[in-house]
Amino acid sequence: MGVEIGASPWFKKAKVLTYTRISDARQDKQDRNKSNPKDKPILKQQFDFVQKSLKEKGLPTSNKKDEWFAEVESGANRDRPRWKSLVAEATRLVHSGKRVFIAVKDPSRWARNARHSLGMLDGIHDLGIPVLAVREGIQTGSSGDLHPMEELLFIQLSGSAAYVSQEQKKKADESVEISKEKGVMSGKGTSLFPFARQDPLDAYLEQRPLLSVPTREGGGPTAFRGTIEGMTAPNGISMSAVQRLTQREEARRENLDTKAYDEWYQYRKKIRDILIKADHDPWAVKGNREGPVNWGTKALLHQTGRYLNEPWIYQPRSDEEILLIMQEPFDFLSGKDKDRYRSIVGKR
Repeated sequence: MGVEIGASPWFKKAKVLTYTRISDARQDKQDRNKSNPKDKPILKQQFDFVQKSLKEKGLPTSNKKDEWFAEVESGANRDRPRWKSLVAEATRLVHSGKRVFIAVKDPSRWARNARHSLGMLDGIHDLGIPVLAVREGIQTGSSGDLHPMEELLFIQLSGSAAYVSQEQKKKADESVEISKEKGVMSGKGTSLFPFARQDPLDAYLEQRPLLSVPTREGGGPTAFRGTIEGMTAPNGISMSAVQRLTQREEARRENLDTKAYDEWYQYRKKIRDILIKADHDPWAVKGNREGPVNWGTKALLHQTGRYLNEPWIYQPRSDEEILLIMQEPFDFLSGKDKDRYRSIVGKR
């Protein structure tokens, strides 16, 4: 008989309390400027992710005001104030006769140490309060609904969080070394010009027929580059940069078949749309509309730039990876940007 994984039918008639957490070192400047944890963008993103996942699973969702417990604390701290408040509220609800479960994004939000995870689980387990990690779709079970194998997996994932961070750093370091060997020194690819009036690549593709028009009739390379510069201004591509765009586009056409090129084009559009929505350009020299630094978009371009630049060599990041990069950018920044992060946000 197979082991059933995920929320039991019991969950559908229970009250849910949502818990979100980041450590202090994970805050960017925008987060740090908000004193109330519930106003911090990264915690709001966590909350929204949990609610969306609960809804997709057909489970109850939380009310932000009464059922959301958010805090900025280390996962290794067992005495986190908001976690203790959540447990107290869950206990009160159980004693009043209600079913209750706790929802977190993933096991590392609950604890980052297996020993601490066991201690925290012990008290609520006997009260009949399970914890559900929505990203993995696993729960801890409770005294009235035992899920021993699933609970073990939950605890293992809690305890492996620090190991995963080390592995991410190791992989990032290996990626840098491989890139250096290939002669690709920059991880963030080339600018996507999110503030331009029109996407330079779209303008390039639209105006290519100009290259076949004789110069005396208003065509040719110079007219082509000048037209694209004008179509993308302000904050668009320069005539000299159009020449570099042409070289990169020719390389892509040479190395990609039609299907691979179309996949690359749609992926590039998705990344550019994220930058537009964030109102931030990691390539900007003089700052951005949403402030001088957005660590999520910087990490995103660092992790996707090589694929955007040379899609016949590198692989794209999945949507799940993109979400993780944007929510927890530090581990995905370049070494230089990690140093900047520490100097602006604070020591880890």
